[in-house]
Amino acid sequence: MAKNFSKKFLVFLLLLSLFSYRNTSFALILVDTENVSISAQVGNTLPVNPGGGGSSGGSVGIPKTSVRFSGFAYPNGTVTLLKEGIELATVSSDSSGAFSITLEESFNKNILYSLFATDSAGNRSLLINYPIVVYTGYLTQLSGIRFPPTINIDKTEVKVGDYLTVSGYAVPNEDIELVIEGPEKKVFTLTTNNKGFYTATLPLGTLAKGDYLVSAKYSNDTRISKLVSFTIGDNNIAVIKNTTNIPGDCNVDHIINIVDFSILAFWYGKLNPPKCVDTNSDNTINLTDFSILAFYWTG
Repeated sequence: MAKNFSKKFLVFLLLLSLFSYRNTSFALILVDTENVSISAQVGNTLPVNPGGGGSSGGSVGIPKTSVRFSGFAYPNGTVTLLKEGIELATVSSDSSGAFSITLEESFNKNILYSLFATDSAGNRSLLINYPIVVYTGYLTQLSGIRFPPTINIDKTEVKVGDYLTVSGYAVPNEDIELVIEGPEKKVFTLTTNNKGFYTATLPLGTLAKGDYLVSAKYSNDTRISKLVSFTIGDNNIAVIKNTTNIPGDCNVDHIINIVDFSILAFWYGKLNPPKCVDTNSDNTINLTDFSILAFYWTG
């Protein structure tokens, strides 16, 4: 126990040292660029402000300033957009998993947008972060976003030589890989069905006892799902769903890692932080909140 806490504390000190040197480009380390393209065009493809009618109106012919996110999540799921940690919009994905969110904005030289997707079974993806610049009079588009598959397992401990069942959702009819890593490594490949669902009962065979991680990814991608841990030991122990919210876990994936740290760092010292990052509910983000986050750190 002491050794495990010491490792968490060392991770926290490393992250804190990075945070102490933060500046406006801090979030750039979190930009997801794989298969994603960004472009800006004059925003007159969107409705213009009608003019008159109070403070919300504008001159006819002046385009709105907007940002649009599009890509693929999970069939008949939802995609949620956050701005600086605060939820702004949720849209449904279609039967192919395609989604698009357009948000009217104003000029900002450094906005941190985050997105997460939820599949039809209620499983959430990890957050994907995009710090971008929004220019007045332009529609800024981020296209080609693709969330990695969701993943669930049926056991937290698997008896030596037994099986582990893994399931989740992804884009329909796509090849995915399930990767088991630990004292030994195994990779399994399969294809999702026409509703994006996959399930596989994996033979663990002669894998040695120990702690393992399993993840899912598209065969032609490097971005992986959340990491799920299990142990190969002497017994089979079924998963018990965890419904407890962990302080600082803004996307409620029951994992505290660099994604949660980045959101906390963004709100450090700022007024009116969102409840999910205010780990001790004192309406201030300071070193106390980082200490609490470190306590729940899973990596």
